[in-house]
Amino acid sequence: MTSLMTELIYLTGILGTLCLAIGRGERPRRWALGLGLLTAVAAAIASACSSGSVTELFGGTYRVDPLSQGYKAVIASALAVCLWLTERGPSESRRVEVYLFYLCSALGLTLMTGSTGFVSLYVAMELSSYSLYLLAASREDRRATEGALRYLLTGAIASGVFLWGVSILCGLTGGATFAALTQAAPALTSDPLFIGALALTSFAFLFKLSAFPVHFWAPDAYQSAPLAATTLIATASKAGAVAVISRFLIASGVPVAFAGWTGLLAFVSMTLGNTAALHQADVKRLLAYSSIAQAGYILTGLLAGTADGYSSAFFYATVYALMNCGAFLVVSAVAADAKNDNPTVRHFDGLADRQPFLALVLLLSLLSLAGIPPLAGFTGKWVLFSAAMDQGHWFLVLWGVLNSVVSLFYYLTLVKHSYLEKAPAGSQPLRLTPVTRLLALAIFAGLVFLGVYPTPLIEYARSAVSAIAG
Repeated sequence: MTSLMTELIYLTGILGTLCLAIGRGERPRRWALGLGLLTAVAAAIASACSSGSVTELFGGTYRVDPLSQGYKAVIASALAVCLWLTERGPSESRRVEVYLFYLCSALGLTLMTGSTGFVSLYVAMELSSYSLYLLAASREDRRATEGALRYLLTGAIASGVFLWGVSILCGLTGGATFAALTQAAPALTSDPLFIGALALTSFAFLFKLSAFPVHFWAPDAYQSAPLAATTLIATASKAGAVAVISRFLIASGVPVAFAGWTGLLAFVSMTLGNTAALHQADVKRLLAYSSIAQAGYILTGLLAGTADGYSSAFFYATVYALMNCGAFLVVSAVAADAKNDNPTVRHFDGLADRQPFLALVLLLSLLSLAGIPPLAGFTGKWVLFSAAMDQGHWFLVLWGVLNSVVSLFYYLTLVKHSYLEKAPAGSQPLRLTPVTRLLALAIFAGLVFLGVYPTPLIEYARSAVSAIAG
């Protein structure tokens, strides 16, 4: 039971929130928020405290190990930030059921990190995805319905293709677990049907990661969803996707043909994401295209197919969640001040004068996303690209560096408006609650600390990957 403590904490929180959903009004909603925050913090602590255990459960279809526990801690921490942001967004739903969907999505993502059977993985992905579809549609706006519908339809297609690929893999390997895939993979590396099955199966993982060619839902879903839901999609959901892809690639061994296909997707994702982001005025839409480009960087490290590649992906997923939490925390504060859930770059005019600390957090988050030293994003890209370079993927690494330079143009656009443009006439200083200020300070410290001293987290990631890959 202690191995499943994180999952049991989420289940308890879900049942408690379900009971609170019976009531209506402000008091049950406040209780649901408090229960959700307590659940997220408890889940993060439980995951961190059990990060040294290795247990296989349910006939080898679920595994608790350092890698899964590390990802669970990232997901729970991101969930806590997202739940707090529900209090700030001008278009956030005030219904108790919304907190139920946040917890269900986090539970699904948590189960994804440890699933080693295709059936359990499918159930976990669907639990997470359908909760996110409902959260994306919870904003009382026609655009939210349209964005959520595109998100839902793309997800349904990805799920169908995933099942198609899994059915072929099960037929080829004679089992429905990652262990069966690992045993059969060496004899199937040159089989075109096996390569095709791997590609079809990974389709759903690319959807969760918002990588090409399953990326086109992201800009509309990011733009139309409430800010807190967008933050969850941009942080916790990405961490869960990286966890699943890492475990799947470790099991399959990354055949050469599959690595070539993955490299092409990484190339297109980086190029498309950064090029499209250059022309965006809506900040949420800009960050959506940024996430597509970031997916390309992550795939570049993963296709190395080595322990260093998988450990660097864990490090970057952690850093990526931190960077996006920082960016969306500032976007949420600006949106609340402007009473507009879709702030444009113009809404950031004079932010350094109105709230210097938030402007600094935004600056560090965006520079970190661009990969500027000595911040955590630079270190994350360094270890990702180093792992890829060691396996001879020099062209993708060079292209990733060039794309990082391109990304500076749209990241610095926000910085320019925050520091160089004058605040609108009559604008008031932004007031921060103590909790928001504490979160901003923690993100600020994390971005600097992980950039200057990343060794402990990198070493943890390497040992966690070694426990799986042997």
